[in-house]
Amino acid sequence: MPQHSRTEDGILEAARTLPIAAEVDVAIAGGGPSGLAAAIGAARAGASVLLVEQNSFLGGVATGAMMAAFVGASTATGVGLELIDRLADLGAAPRWPGPEGRSQTTPFDPEALKRVALDLIGQAGVQPLFYTFTSGPVVIDGRLSGLITESKSGRQAVLAKTVVDCTGDADIAVAAGAPFMQGRESDGSMRPFALIFRLGGLDIETLMRYAEQHPDQIQPQHRHGTRLRAGDEEVITRVSGFYRLVEAAKADGNYPRDLHYFRLENLWTNRGTAICNTTRVYGVDGADASDLTRGEIAARRQVQELVAFVRRYLPGGANAYLIDVAPRLGVRETRRIIGEYSLTDEDAYRDTTFPDPILEFRSTLIPRPRPANLDVHMPEPIEGSEQDWIERYPERVPSERHQFQVPYRVLLPRGVDNLLVAGRAISVSHMIDSWTRNMFICLRTGQIAGIAAALSAGSGTQPRDLDYATLSAELTRQRVSTI
Repeated sequence: MPQHSRTEDGILEAARTLPIAAEVDVAIAGGGPSGLAAAIGAARAGASVLLVEQNSFLGGVATGAMMAAFVGASTATGVGLELIDRLADLGAAPRWPGPEGRSQTTPFDPEALKRVALDLIGQAGVQPLFYTFTSGPVVIDGRLSGLITESKSGRQAVLAKTVVDCTGDADIAVAAGAPFMQGRESDGSMRPFALIFRLGGLDIETLMRYAEQHPDQIQPQHRHGTRLRAGDEEVITRVSGFYRLVEAAKADGNYPRDLHYFRLENLWTNRGTAICNTTRVYGVDGADASDLTRGEIAARRQVQELVAFVRRYLPGGANAYLIDVAPRLGVRETRRIIGEYSLTDEDAYRDTTFPDPILEFRSTLIPRPRPANLDVHMPEPIEGSEQDWIERYPERVPSERHQFQVPYRVLLPRGVDNLLVAGRAISVSHMIDSWTRNMFICLRTGQIAGIAAALSAGSGTQPRDLDYATLSAELTRQRVSTI
């Protein structure tokens, strides 16, 4: 029996010997989009790889949080493209439209993605470990040498030459002492939680007919939806707004106070199903267990109210029923590392290029000074309201074209050896995070980090000292674009 003693500062735990569960070239913490791609990239680069995931499946936000729509098709590359191809083969997603395709959003079946993810890591030779938390780093003689895990098997150690932190919250990097930032630079505020749920029993055609007949009540970008083919089925990417119906429900006391529009995604016409991405919980920290608990409870209350709204107010929703609720909250923003390079707003506005690029954005930016209400999923509870021009009045939003690169060094936490970070915790500003947190980008940064980890482990080189030409050659071999 382990022994503990109480001190003024907490509980003192006696030293103990941890069994070594595995010893590999590359250990990856987290099996979301970035971790999945990191594991595949590392294994294809010749490394032995262990992928540690707390859930019983892979996919993270795409499956566990049920965010079943890849946004930004033009940024898909490498493993991201493979996922779409395999999903399309199963009739579980539309074919990739290409970088200039008519839809920049690819809806998919989240259960199919779980299957495809397992197939991909199995074929790559990745060793998965499910039902297991990564609770911290193994540090030997001042060097990060693996991961501490917690599971039904107890507290164990995984030894690795290189580690990739794909936890989304930089859990391993922060525990290893890496500096980090959190939320918006001005005040630390973060984007809201979402709890996604799936509805059945919808009359999609009646719903879409209302949207077509009331364009002023629908978010401008989605007034006609985007009807795509997935196998033999039609799937509509998104329809959102329904402002007058929301206002009527609010007047009756039947709609959550902080929500200002209603948003459906991934509408399968024949099935009569759709995913609802409308819940929002503000003022919470996704790196804090108490806030996650509070957010889960608040979001589930919203789910009940929103299902009732669909049945009572939404055309085509009278026979709707709740199929399921995502098993995890969707957390949009928490910690981001301070890396060997931190990509700033100024870099974006100055169209900065780098000698070690891993991707390039060609997009519109809002001219400076940037108004506070012009943000994507802003920390204030005004999303979808009259104050939110991006959602309601995009024609009012000023814009200018920019083209800027993201360097490899944003994956390298400052002051910590043998570690890379991928996904939404990379070293970028709050504004740039609105792009880099998207799943196609997380897949890309994950695959690049996994490849770099494998090359570093194989050569005995620190990730920060890895020759960029060597990395670039392997990226090309694995068909990962850097622009």
